[in-house]
Amino acid sequence: MREKFRPWRDYLETILIAILLALIVRTFICSGYKVPTGSMAPTLLPGDFIFAYRLPFGLPIPLTDFKIGMTAPVRGNVVVFTYPDQPRIRYVKRVIGLPGDQIRIQGGEIYINESKLIYQQIANSPNSPNSKKSQNQDSYFKTVREIDGTSEREILVQKDGKSRSFGPIVVPPNEVFLLGDNRDTSDDSRYWGTVPMGRVESKVILIWLSLDWQAKALDNRFPSLRWGRVMKGLD
Repeated sequence: MREKFRPWRDYLETILIAILLALIVRTFICSGYKVPTGSMAPTLLPGDFIFAYRLPFGLPIPLTDFKIGMTAPVRGNVVVFTYPDQPRIRYVKRVIGLPGDQIRIQGGEIYINESKLIYQQIANSPNSPNSKKSQNQDSYFKTVREIDGTSEREILVQKDGKSRSFGPIVVPPNEVFLLGDNRDTSDDSRYWGTVPMGRVESKVILIWLSLDWQAKALDNRFPSLRWGRVMKGLD
């Protein structure tokens, strides 16, 4: 009788082990997310599916806000984090200011400790959203390369140069200042303040799938696939 049920027991054990390993990986090593908005365009677009690596910012202790071996993110990292007022919602932004940095934004250009980042005008980026909506917005926004030491990224800013100014502020100890790459449409540290480093969960490392729902044909229920973004790594 035992031999009769042994295959089922083996299957059940295999399934339970697989579920346990998946939970361990998701909790301690790597998590997957879907990007719902364009606040990080052109780096991340609505419909991007991303993987974020947890270990760089410490090993979380379940059911607590504590981490083992927590380290500070690097300026320029794209990170997943939670905000104290909404601990169940994950956000994705870019680290701009580290503890002790003075941050000032003037005319859409960032000054860190009174040193302005380098800005280069570039043509429309292939990473920009390719939907009809975004094409209509081309007359309002431009793609600019922002360079911070050895780190650089493409950002979107208003063409009329009326980007909001901000600061200066000094980033408090053990906190970071975060911005979206779509600078004039992003809700970020300019509005709700700096974020405790303990709330920074993981670093975005890969776009493994990208679906464009806005560009789909009216008679087609399925989105188009952005092939150029599939399995695209982030620095």
